[in-house]
Amino acid sequence: MREYTGVTVSEGLVMGPVRRIDRGVSGLGRLIHDRSKERALFDAAVVLAKDELRSLMEQADGEERDILRFQLVMLDDQALLTEIGNYIAAGAGSAAATERAGQIFARRIRDLPDEYLCQRGADVLDACSRVVEILDGKPRQKLVLDQPMILAAESILPSDIISIDRGMVLGIVTSKGSAQSHAAIVARTMGIPALIQLGEEFLSHCDGHQAVLDAREGRLILDPDTALQKEVLLKREAMARKKARLAGLREKPCVTLDGTRLFLQANCSEPGGIEQAVAEGAEGIGLLRTEFLLMKGSIPDEEEQYYFYRSCLAAAQGRPVTVRTFDVGADKLVEGLMLPEKNPALGLRGVRFCLDRTDLFQDQLCALLRASTQGPMEIMFPMVGGVLDFRLAMDEVEKAKENLRMRGQPFDEDLKFGCMIEVPSAVICAPELAQAGAAFFSIGTNDLIQYTHAVDRMDSRLDRYYKADSLAIQRMIAMTVKAAKEAGIPVCVCGRAAANPQTAPLYAKLGVNILSMASQSLLDIKEVLLNTDLQEVVSRV
Repeated sequence: MREYTGVTVSEGLVMGPVRRIDRGVSGLGRLIHDRSKERALFDAAVVLAKDELRSLMEQADGEERDILRFQLVMLDDQALLTEIGNYIAAGAGSAAATERAGQIFARRIRDLPDEYLCQRGADVLDACSRVVEILDGKPRQKLVLDQPMILAAESILPSDIISIDRGMVLGIVTSKGSAQSHAAIVARTMGIPALIQLGEEFLSHCDGHQAVLDAREGRLILDPDTALQKEVLLKREAMARKKARLAGLREKPCVTLDGTRLFLQANCSEPGGIEQAVAEGAEGIGLLRTEFLLMKGSIPDEEEQYYFYRSCLAAAQGRPVTVRTFDVGADKLVEGLMLPEKNPALGLRGVRFCLDRTDLFQDQLCALLRASTQGPMEIMFPMVGGVLDFRLAMDEVEKAKENLRMRGQPFDEDLKFGCMIEVPSAVICAPELAQAGAAFFSIGTNDLIQYTHAVDRMDSRLDRYYKADSLAIQRMIAMTVKAAKEAGIPVCVCGRAAANPQTAPLYAKLGVNILSMASQSLLDIKEVLLNTDLQEVVSRV
């Protein structure tokens, strides 16, 4: 037996043969024609790639369909197409130009601090790889498996998973890869165990071997002996019983042992994700990200945004949806809209960007107000630093309302607006924010921890300073909760810590009554909270 360790991106325990996906070396035997012919070849390959993506979309649904839709959008992205065109004009072959531009764009996106947005890097590579393979004369073929297998590769692209009969995929393992990749998200959505970063040595030995993939403990064992195989079978039986038990919790209200009613909601970015969250028992959408709409290469107008928000509300099936206005800035740069900053983390981000680009903000607010008639919805402003930010944002809301009144378009006159509590100044001014009209608070722990402890949350060297349960963070949350209670408004935590079995009960103990998280964590956290007596949870506040 040989054991390899990696990073878990989707938990599970499976056993079966390994099939290595080897795409081979691209670019062999490429001939470079004159610039005009290379451009024509590229344009034709893009058309064929789009046709392939549309065909795949007909077979997909939910999260998978939205991933493919994004890839389709990327092949119309003017910034990407221009960069490829420039390389071709400089004398590069169309395939090499596409590879280079795709890698540059993917790197930009993967460097973003937002978990959802950085997942899109793999989608850029996937879309560009499809074009390159067509240019190289080897259009991507559907991988056919004759039995259920564990797939292994240097990295898995989203379409690799989507195009395969999911019943044939036992698990996924990669020698490299990212926990934020969309392939990882697809694996979690499908419930496929997955490990990444197992190393190159693993790839050279795995193909055709039997293996145990234990994605709970982050390990893969090649050629397991009889004793280990029996142990795996017993563990899988226990896991099946747990899954059945958790499924029974979907419709059960989240009430702790001491009688505290908590509400579990989901963080989402598009209709497919909302549908998945509803299926997992989400009581609402505590965070709907909207900045993806600005990352497509073209700025969406009011009408396009309106239909997007309507689709999201329809997917929620009557559950409340809390929409976060455009949260760009820092490393979440939008091509053509933002200038480089000396200190991006402290720059023109969140609501500051919206107040600087009121033209974009007005389109979004009008679209949101119009959509508010289609279902329960609330709107929150990110990166609010104090009362002035909130008041200026609400001035823009009033302008949007007056615009719609003049146009005779209906909207919910009682639509509620709140703010995200992500910086210490917002915590300190929380009572005044409530007095200024904030109808709710949403604590974004990802940034609040970063700014409170002066630590770059993307720098792994500083992990020991990035603590979601520190005394400082507990006090920040307690102060926010106190201001909310005095004003009679709800308070939610929508950062990653909401899905942590250790910090979720702690935040509930501090008075947070809504926890919003990735939909895959909902039932696990619900089980933890149902079996927790908050009177026994120890806080340091």
